[in-house]
Amino acid sequence: MDKFLNAKTKKIALIIIIIAAIELSGHGIFASLFRFLSSVN
Repeated sequence: MDKFLNAKTKKIALIIIIIAAIELSGHGIFASLFRFLSSVN
């Protein structure tokens, strides 16, 4: 059970790192939303 939990934790951490990298590069959902909101004002 401990091995399964450890593998799941590593997978979740990897997904979070990938999402963070996409967001920081400016191609993520939040970056697009902020660009849209600033273009409206």
